Amino acid sequence: MRQLFILPALIILSSCGNQNKLKMSEHKPEQTEKEATALYPRASDFVASPLRNSITLELNASVNEVWALIGKLERMPEYSSGLKRLDANYNPEKECTDYTCYFHPMEEGGEVTNHSETILWYEANKGYASLADEPNLFGLQQSLGIITLKKKGGKTVLQWDTHFTGESEEVIKMNIAGFEQALNVDIAENLINLFGGKILENYIQKL
Repeated sequence: MRQLFILPALIILSSCGNQNKLKMSEHKPEQTEKEATALYPRASDFVASPLRNSITLELNASVNEVWALIGKLERMPEYSSGLKRLDANYNPEKECTDYTCYFHPMEEGGEVTNHSETILWYEANKGYASLADEPNLFGLQQSLGIITLKKKGGKTVLQWDTHFTGESEEVIKMNIAGFEQALNVDIAENLINLFGGKILENYIQKL
C-alpha cells in the first residue's frame, strides 16, 4: 500500500498548468571546473546515490533576493504548491539545521503527512544540501537535495538536483516521476512566476 502512495504524494506538489516549456536533456548536466571548486560541495561529498532529477533556472533577480526566499526554508510553501507548511530549525549562526515538510491531504478530510530532512550544508547566498531522514514516506534512501545559487550579471542561476536510491526499482521509478512533476514543473513554474526568468535545462534520468 505504501508504494502505491508514493507517486500521488509527490505529484500533489505539481501545479495545474505548465506555461513554461522545458528544455529536456538526455544527459547528466556536466560540471564545469569552476563548479567543482570547494565553493560549492558536490553531491558525492555526502552520498553515493546517482542524480535522478535536475532543474536549472535563470531568474531575473539578484542572488540576495532569491536567497531571501530560498534560504528561509519555512517559505518553501510559497513556491511548492503541495506543502501546507514547513517547520525549519536554525542554529545561533542563523544556519538552517533541519526541517519538516507537511503536505496537504490528497483528499478532503484526509491526513496531513510529513517528511523530515537534515541540512548537511548551508551557506548564505550560495545554497544548501539536505538529506532525507530514513525510513521515510517515499521509500527513499540516500536522498539528497542540493540547491545552488550563482550570480549571472544582475540575475541568478539556480540549480536544484535530487540524488537518491530506493527500496526497489519500482520505488525509484515512481519517485523520478514524482519529482518530475513536483520539482521540474511546479517549483520551476512558481519561481519563474515570482521572479521572472526561464528554464535553462531540465534533466530527468531515464531507466
